[in-house]
Amino acid sequence: MNKIQVSAVFPNIAPNNLAEFKHGAAQVLELTVPEPGVVHYDWFFSEDETKCEVREVYADSEAMLAHIATVGDVLGPLVELGGGLEAEVFGSPSAELADALAPFNPTLYTHFQGK
Repeated sequence: MNKIQVSAVFPNIAPNNLAEFKHGAAQVLELTVPEPGVVHYDWFFSEDETKCEVREVYADSEAMLAHIATVGDVLGPLVELGGGLEAEVFGSPSAELADALAPFNPTLYTHFQGK
């Protein structure tokens, strides 16, 4: 399985940061739309808009590395506004991708089986 799936959660968005967080999220999406290796990239808010989950699917590790390079400047402020970043990564990331993700301390899940 080459695809990399990610669940990224911004766990604690303060109400006074919500508008700025949404603006930054819109910037990230605008940067992401033209990326050919991004298969899915969907943002979801909890009902009270204090938590945001991003569901991401990349064609492969290289596509996710390209995405990280593209959104890196905007991601840092979003992590601060969102109260951190909790990430789960599904698939078999390359060593280079695993190294790039290490600062986020993600939980990695290796593919077992599926359809």
